[in-house]
Amino acid sequence: MANPQYTAGLHFIVSTPIRTLDEYDRKAIRSHATRAAVTRQRAPQLRSWICPDRELGSLKRTVLENPSAPEPAISVSYPRRVGSDFSGLQLPSGVESYMIQDLVRLIDLDKRGAYPYEVCLDIHLVERGWFPYMISDVCCLHSMMFLVRAFVEGALHNQLSRLARFHYAQTLQHLQARLDASDKTLATSDSTIMVVFFLASVAELTKDFATVATHINGLDKIVNLRGGVKALNTHNNIQFKVCRADLSYALLSGHRPRLLKGFPWTCFIAHRGLINCSHQPHDATVRAFLETTVDTRLHNAFRDLHDFSCISNLAYQTTRKLSPDIYNEMMISILYRLTNLSFEGDPVQEMIRIGLLTFSSTLFIQRHFIEQPYDHLLHLYNNALFGLLGLTDIELPIALLLWFTIFSLVVGCEETPLAGRLRVLLDKALLRVSINSWHLAREILGSIMWVDFIHDRLGKQAFESAMFRLKM
Repeated sequence: MANPQYTAGLHFIVSTPIRTLDEYDRKAIRSHATRAAVTRQRAPQLRSWICPDRELGSLKRTVLENPSAPEPAISVSYPRRVGSDFSGLQLPSGVESYMIQDLVRLIDLDKRGAYPYEVCLDIHLVERGWFPYMISDVCCLHSMMFLVRAFVEGALHNQLSRLARFHYAQTLQHLQARLDASDKTLATSDSTIMVVFFLASVAELTKDFATVATHINGLDKIVNLRGGVKALNTHNNIQFKVCRADLSYALLSGHRPRLLKGFPWTCFIAHRGLINCSHQPHDATVRAFLETTVDTRLHNAFRDLHDFSCISNLAYQTTRKLSPDIYNEMMISILYRLTNLSFEGDPVQEMIRIGLLTFSSTLFIQRHFIEQPYDHLLHLYNNALFGLLGLTDIELPIALLLWFTIFSLVVGCEETPLAGRLRVLLDKALLRVSINSWHLAREILGSIMWVDFIHDRLGKQAFESAMFRLKM
């Protein structure tokens, strides 16, 4: 029988009326009970990667278990509501009550896109989302309505509607007024940060990347005036939202992100024992290759992303989900490290870095409801792959070669001449690895990193097409 992929190292002691416990078994039981008590007393704590002084909670309770009762939320002083969420909402001119329902649907859609239900618990309370800004800040409300209209109307027709332009004009008018005011408290408030965040989101949605850059510059200035990302409120997701916008623009443009600096390069999750995965015998060669060839910082990011992939597969198959906070911290820790590395002149390490970035974008950044690939990143990926495989003096582990080639078709499988060249690379890799089933191929891919519910459909399609070509 094959070894299970995720093992727990259990040892069973059987006692029946026929077989009683001997002294050895009794000692084993006492030893196990003692170790369990120590483990319970010393449950490891996971600290925030952004703010290491802040504890995220016990790994056992917070990360991979579905707690029966979530921790109580921190008390915040938002206006108390009576009745439903919108019964006491004073709407400004140009905003009708029926429009709010579109906004609610978009909020829910965004939440599902940012926190995939296959991996994450749905524990964010109203106070932690967009609602407090909407009911307390007219500028923020107009910016949110601008986002709704751009998403519902402009993105569908490739142009902004009259109503979207109205909300945009109102947003800019209120925003400029607070930026011109002598008292800069409101200009650097959480609600103003959210306004700029929404404006950047619309610009990205409409592919106006020059405007995205302008808004990211604005975010950078405001966040710096607040004392940096670490000084932002940790309860209302502001930290995660601005970092996500910063990282998304970095992947779009190829520029380095700007909002976080001076962070640790060590592993964030790989050394904490969150999951005990086994990929024998495929992972031994890859591990030896990485330990002798790859920069420690890149290797640590690789290990974190591998563990996150295995955790995601386990979460999908069971009820053991990640909290959204842990999910966000993993995303930010991995992507900020990868986007701040560069290995020009070293095609192997640069290919690995770009491959990990592209893989990460399919997990963390790319919305599941919008097919909006990062063209710049895919261009880098394909150029690095063709350049690397064109070198005759570099021998990659076969598992890594198969992963590079199959994943290239998962993220860029359109019918183009480039896709034809990628298929040729995949065929050559499959001839080297000598496998004839998708099950075996996925075992090899999992030894690198692979999230079944995201990558299986297109990966299996690419593999089976290659097998058909090779049999002709």
